[in-house]
Amino acid sequence: MRHELPWLWKVESRRLLWLLGLTFALIVTFQYIELPYAISSLFSSTKIPFSRNSTSLLGDGEHHNGNLTPAMAPSFSQKNSTLTNSEGDEEEVEVDQIFDSRGNATAPSALPNATAHNARAEAPVSLPGFTPSSVKENATAHNAEAPADALPGLNPSPVKENATAPAAYAEAPAVSPGLKKNATTPVASVEAPALLPGLSPSPVKENATTSQVPKKNPTKKAVGDASPVVRFVPDLKENGKMPDSGVMSISEMSKKLRENRISHNRLAKKPKWVTKPDLELLQARYEIENAPIDDKDPLLYAPLYRNVSIFKRSYELMEKMLKVYVYKEGDRPIMHSPMLRGIYASEGWFMKLIESNNNKFVTKDPSKAHLFYLPFSSRMLEVTLYVQDSHSHRNLIQYLKDYIDFISVKYPFWNRTSGADHFLAACHDWAPSETRKHFSKSIRALCNSDVKEGFVFGKDTSLPETFVRDPKKPLSSLGGKSASQRPILAFFAGKPEHGYLRPILLSYWGNNKDPDLKIFGKLPRTKGNKNYLQFMKTSKYCICAKGYEVNSPRVVEAIFYDCVPVIISDNFVPPFFEVLNWESFALFVPEKDIPNLKKILMSISERRYKQMQMRVKKVQKHFLWHVKPEKFDMFHMILHSVWFNRVFQVSV
Repeated sequence: MRHELPWLWKVESRRLLWLLGLTFALIVTFQYIELPYAISSLFSSTKIPFSRNSTSLLGDGEHHNGNLTPAMAPSFSQKNSTLTNSEGDEEEVEVDQIFDSRGNATAPSALPNATAHNARAEAPVSLPGFTPSSVKENATAHNAEAPADALPGLNPSPVKENATAPAAYAEAPAVSPGLKKNATTPVASVEAPALLPGLSPSPVKENATTSQVPKKNPTKKAVGDASPVVRFVPDLKENGKMPDSGVMSISEMSKKLRENRISHNRLAKKPKWVTKPDLELLQARYEIENAPIDDKDPLLYAPLYRNVSIFKRSYELMEKMLKVYVYKEGDRPIMHSPMLRGIYASEGWFMKLIESNNNKFVTKDPSKAHLFYLPFSSRMLEVTLYVQDSHSHRNLIQYLKDYIDFISVKYPFWNRTSGADHFLAACHDWAPSETRKHFSKSIRALCNSDVKEGFVFGKDTSLPETFVRDPKKPLSSLGGKSASQRPILAFFAGKPEHGYLRPILLSYWGNNKDPDLKIFGKLPRTKGNKNYLQFMKTSKYCICAKGYEVNSPRVVEAIFYDCVPVIISDNFVPPFFEVLNWESFALFVPEKDIPNLKKILMSISERRYKQMQMRVKKVQKHFLWHVKPEKFDMFHMILHSVWFNRVFQVSV
């Protein structure tokens, strides 16, 4: 018996050890599979990554941490802005190749976490244009009001009991007067930001880029070697050939718009808490989708629209209920500084009119807002911060990211939806690449509405590019000759060196190769640009050929002068695409069909041409700027496109 006890003890010990090991394995397996984040330290010897500025990538739909400290406030300093981690190694960057307005290849686009990464925090520096007061420790506050009663026609999903909502949202990040120079922060120690040259712009030009990008031959379009991952874009100027990438037709764009609407309704990420404006938008969608047939409105010519009844009901509801909150933060000239003249005037006119004192759509109470407007100028961003010949847009992207970081700490609105109820209007060619990452959930009204540049149907909207010559008289020279008094078949004039397409157009039809087609390079300058305007006013068709990018002010100019637009720009999403039936009043010619341009135009009967020109004159009211906005004008149509997309995106 004495000999059996040790043996039994050994057996029981083995069973116990085996049982403990099995239990541990089950626990680890369970947490690895079921929990949102595995325990990295069990499987990797490397350091666990942490968020150095307590923000997540907006492109992934994640939000900014409400516990940001003053040391993490936005930094717009352009000096010594090469980003390093705590060991001093440069971070790996994926570079998007961008072309500047001269066709030169510019270098890297955005960093994954483009904020400073030093191990210790300096004392916070105040930001011009921002007046920090105090903020509670958690940005997503509690004690929210109960959601509004369900509206008729809706069965919204119930709000979870523990959903958090804002308590006080007008407070800024706390600036502790006793914060010492080398104090560490609760989340991750960060070097203090320097003074903002962007929100109070006095940009520093020396070393203003965030990386040392070697200068390359502009014709080669290669990006500097600062990044191990580079996406190249084929050089189209050197060989003068058409791009061989896929082209999306207008009908395919319409199909994509419908598909995105359906998939978004199914897969949309719900907000952190539901507000009364959310329920109002759901009610609006119900009423729009069930709009009664009404195609007899004398102000709305039905063939111009995809569905005139839906557009009319949507516009009526927008006028009745839409409220927009405009952020006051940020200093001139990048913020709140509209440009009203030139080819970037659309973003400026929209900013000017929505920020005017008597705008009925604007509310000072953000709890009532359906949309939040980010009032920056993409043109002034480039003028103020871009360093000539630096071939880098990183500091421009960083400025926008820092602005979002700031407002997401001062207010809870961005974090509630990851920016899905925020919108911007930007007309510069670089805007798609500069806003692609950090505004991935936001509604972007873009002049450069290129399918290949990340334009998202059903979320983004195409902003009309307008060339305003006289801001005091934006409607001067409006209109043109009647259909019977237009002897010129087609007209185009533009700088031939802009992009790959125009040299091809000129090689086939320029230099008076055909007397019916007036295709020129740059016209001689005359007082008031009379030559150009006269050709537009006396031509049947106005050629809108792309330059460096897909957008062109000639589309709106053609409509302005009663000329039928002929758009030669593959993958260009035309303005107000959500509601307008563009093929009823404009022609879309694929770039590959330039050799057949005259044949295509001559195949259109005189009766069909007169019908299209009549429709151009009827749709014209949607493409006009007024000093004081008028019903159905450009201002209202831009706002409607944003409203319309938000109505069909909202989810609870």
